[in-house]
Amino acid sequence: MTEATTLPVTLSRLRATTGSRHGLRHVLGAHAWQRLPEAVRERFADGALAVTYAGAFEIVRANWLGRAFAWLGLLFGTPVAPRCGADVEARVAVQPNAEGVVWTRTYEWGDGRAHHVRSTKVVTGDGSLIEKLPARLNMPLHVYEAGRVLHFVSRGYYFDLGFGLRLPLPALCSPGTTHVEHIDLGHGWFRFTMTVTHPQFGELFFQTGRFCATEDAT
Repeated sequence: MTEATTLPVTLSRLRATTGSRHGLRHVLGAHAWQRLPEAVRERFADGALAVTYAGAFEIVRANWLGRAFAWLGLLFGTPVAPRCGADVEARVAVQPNAEGVVWTRTYEWGDGRAHHVRSTKVVTGDGSLIEKLPARLNMPLHVYEAGRVLHFVSRGYYFDLGFGLRLPLPALCSPGTTHVEHIDLGHGWFRFTMTVTHPQFGELFFQTGRFCATEDAT
């Protein structure tokens, strides 16, 4: 795997001074929060961050149905990478806004093309976490710590129609359960692993890669 082209930096140097409360401490609870490695707590702390992580995905794969979902998603804002590959150079830009924290993954394929996958993590007033995807698709998340690893697991999907109206997406018509692991590797590096499993068609998507913060903040 190709290493990041710039040296890791500590997030304390990049922390914004907005005072926004977009962190996960209150979502997880104090005990689970303290069990996480310090570097993970820095990445997901209260107080918004503007930072770019650089690295590569060793594996980006999808089955036939996953690829169909991904290519269909190009019409609605690219909620998932529409290609597969190995050792794919990538960058993850984290940018706070008034609503939450925008995460943009940029996949840089070997043929010079790139795809951007963008979502916004929003901590709601009741202390739960929602990931907002393109086309007003929302994914409520169960967040927990296990073995010093931070886990995000989807709890269904729905379309936000506005005015407080929601249209649930039936499980069989959805991509399935999304499970993301954020694993600290030390020395400024972490591993991002995402598995999406459909209740009938099995694993639709899997990707895993290593990243570290760089001086190139967005």
